[in-house]
Amino acid sequence: MTDPRNTGQPQPQPHVCVLTDDRAGNNAQALGVAEALGWPITEIRLSYTRLVRLPNLIRGTTTLGLSTSAAAALDAAAAPDIAIAAGRRATPALRRLKRRFPQMIAVQIMWPGEPSRGLDLIAVPAHDRIARESDRDPRLLVTLGAPNRVTPARLAEAAGSWEPRFAAAGMGAGTAPRIGLLVGGTTKRMPFGPEDARHLARLVADLAARHDARILATNSRRSGAEVTAALSDVFQATRPGAFWLHDVAMGGDNPYFGILGVADLIVVTGDSMSMASEAASTGRPVAILPITGEASKEARLHRALYALGAARPLDADFVARGEIAWRYPPLDDAQAVAAQIRRLVLANPAVSR
Repeated sequence: MTDPRNTGQPQPQPHVCVLTDDRAGNNAQALGVAEALGWPITEIRLSYTRLVRLPNLIRGTTTLGLSTSAAAALDAAAAPDIAIAAGRRATPALRRLKRRFPQMIAVQIMWPGEPSRGLDLIAVPAHDRIARESDRDPRLLVTLGAPNRVTPARLAEAAGSWEPRFAAAGMGAGTAPRIGLLVGGTTKRMPFGPEDARHLARLVADLAARHDARILATNSRRSGAEVTAALSDVFQATRPGAFWLHDVAMGGDNPYFGILGVADLIVVTGDSMSMASEAASTGRPVAILPITGEASKEARLHRALYALGAARPLDADFVARGEIAWRYPPLDDAQAVAAQIRRLVLANPAVSR
């Protein structure tokens, strides 16, 4: 990067280390922020033992809870300028790097719990209700949703890649609108079973019928065979020849970004805050199937997206109104976090040189 304090030649760019693990949603947040910086990235893959369930107060900055290979990779890492992790499980590894390399900027995505010593920036979503602590802890940056990897360039690339495949299935671009459907599944806090899937599919099918729209749908690892079959059965009965359903259990390329890139309206199930945030980062209309209680974190995020104008609840009234087109400023939480990291870099002579 170019140091504004130096009128000479551009300086070497800061190097970013991203700690990832087996949680795709967390990885998307950490990588989204790293990619928003636009600097060289190295990824360290973490894997865990059962001891990862121990409180971080016990794990501290040790390798307790890390597999032997992950601990070795972490301790062999070269000094980064910035390290980014997402989720509580990865925090001890991030703090361990900070202990080894004190000049490094340590960035934590999502509230890590305690201890949080050594972390330079902690990005937390407003729905976690940590925001009130930001007045007392200047390290806290509050985002509306979850930072992610959705960018106009990535959407355009995915749309270009998937459009021929959608066209080959009879779902290509044309005069009829396309409804993208992103389906999650059961979580620790809420079930999502076949009857929920049938209810969702009937709402989407009714909305599609009003506009002669086609449906591009994908499930997730949490959906399960019964939920996927329920979706397929309803669509086959109500929109034969006008739906396309990808089952992640069958393998192959994931159409997730392709659907985000071409859909005129995006429907998401309310179990995933990452899916809702990613959909609202496209600038396209979003409808959310509420499946949680009003006091849940998910519901708080949904209300924030409704207030932004990004999303509306998917219910019978929404279908009756036939809404599929509106505008709003897309979320860009990854850039918001990246902007704060850049400020920290400029304030750190050891990084910005």
